[in-house]
Amino acid sequence: MGALAFVGMATALAAFLASGAGYLRPWVSLTSLLLGGLVGVLAARRIAVAGVDQPDDAAHARAIRPWDAIALGCFTAAALRQFLWLVYERGGVLYTLLPNNYGDLPLHWTYVRYLANGAAFWPENPIATGERLRYPFGVDLLTALFVQLGVSLPALLVTMGVAASALAAAALHGWGRGFAVAAFLFSGGLGGLRPLAVGLFAGLDESWKNLFLALYVPQRGFLFALPAGLLLLASGRDHLLRGRRGLPAWVFGLLWGVLPLFHLHTFLFVSVVLGFWALAGRRIRPALPALAWALLPAAWGVWQVSDGFRAASLVKWNPGWTIGAQNPLAFLGLNFGLFLPLALWALVRALRERSEHVLTLGPGLVLFAALFFVKLAPWAWDNTKVMLWCYLLVLPGIESLVLARLGRPARAAALIGLLLPGAVALLAASREPTPHLEVLNVAETDAVCRALAGVPLGDRVATVPTFNHPVALCGHALVAGYSGHLWSHGIDAQSTQRDLEALMRGEPDWRQGAQRVGAKLLFWGAREAREYALSPRPWEATRPLVAEGSWGRLYRLVD
Repeated sequence: MGALAFVGMATALAAFLASGAGYLRPWVSLTSLLLGGLVGVLAARRIAVAGVDQPDDAAHARAIRPWDAIALGCFTAAALRQFLWLVYERGGVLYTLLPNNYGDLPLHWTYVRYLANGAAFWPENPIATGERLRYPFGVDLLTALFVQLGVSLPALLVTMGVAASALAAAALHGWGRGFAVAAFLFSGGLGGLRPLAVGLFAGLDESWKNLFLALYVPQRGFLFALPAGLLLLASGRDHLLRGRRGLPAWVFGLLWGVLPLFHLHTFLFVSVVLGFWALAGRRIRPALPALAWALLPAAWGVWQVSDGFRAASLVKWNPGWTIGAQNPLAFLGLNFGLFLPLALWALVRALRERSEHVLTLGPGLVLFAALFFVKLAPWAWDNTKVMLWCYLLVLPGIESLVLARLGRPARAAALIGLLLPGAVALLAASREPTPHLEVLNVAETDAVCRALAGVPLGDRVATVPTFNHPVALCGHALVAGYSGHLWSHGIDAQSTQRDLEALMRGEPDWRQGAQRVGAKLLFWGAREAREYALSPRPWEATRPLVAEGSWGRLYRLVD
């Protein structure tokens, strides 16, 4: 897995060097990619030379069976469909295929452009004035390194998605063979059958969605976190539970240590499980070398992306998760279908047989249950980012202790019941939506980017708060972005939003409002004209015009 070592090292080095230099510079990008590539090659060679313990049954376990090949083939087809059409152009407009990308993709586009433009480090949040960027933006930073050196962003989004999916498929197969691949790809509750019977599910809340569509494709941090986390768990299982060699300590420590920059939830989950395994297996001393390699980069990464652990304040008591007023049994049945009964059946068998799987099924189900009592972010649904890992952790036990022991008819029925809803959801998401999901207008965005070319990157622009504003897509900081993004990231922007509203409506104290929110410029285009149609636009008579075109006008508010 030299590619993962390359990604982890290049990203961590870029964050560290940019923090030291004060900005992300081209020399930082080039140095980080070159040294990251060197570390990736060394990691691949070290793994190949050292190898891992391979008893006779291990080689047989890694052989690809027909069922594995079918699962991997389906994963390949789904990944190609989603990522080759992650962003595509028609008639001068960039669209995306998956509705889940509609809001998330422009935000990641904004982060990448903002970083590639040479953002100061540690970056401020480009969609929230006065806020530090406390978000694990590792994949966006890696993308920005290439963009800063001249690579096309749309091409990178597609290429990185396809490449990461190849690593994810290999990691899923290494963790739980074809069943893990299929169970992840076709995950989701009975609500996935909604396209076949809309009326049957009317009024019911589907919180447990297809993980491939709802998390893996739109949440770019998972492009690294999923394969890296699975590789760490598989190596930890071999080393801590089975007494085998596992990954070299420095490679393991590197992947573990950089995880906070990519996905904090994954880092915390993997750390808890590895710690439990080390204690339960009485393998604390063998775990120390990898911990020594991981400790400093992990501590630095957690400190940075949590803004000195401020993010911990987002954890709240929330019994019931998203059940609300719904019937709990109906909610569990709709959302999880056969998954929970199969997992509990596997746990009972593991306890009776004192199987190794107790150490995966136990923590997986305990943590899964705990997530029904707390929320890790303002939006309770975000708990699924950890539930995903609980789900993956128990899959090998389900296959080994339950499915493998069923007769063929019963096994086929169980697999159909478990996987069919997710398969239907996946097929439905492969169709092109109507109307098309527009990310940006190429001509408009290019013109706005040219108008902003001479504007200092740190000068905040007042615009209508929306998720795909061309100013943000050019990589320039807004006073306030889309309110849904601000809220879900735990940013209290109510005061800023009130002042921005007063400014854009041209209220008597608009100048004071602009000062309070740090607005250096104001953008007035078609979106603003629709949202603030009654605004007298007093700045037009008192403030200098910076640029204008068919896209709108840009005014300087502060000299």
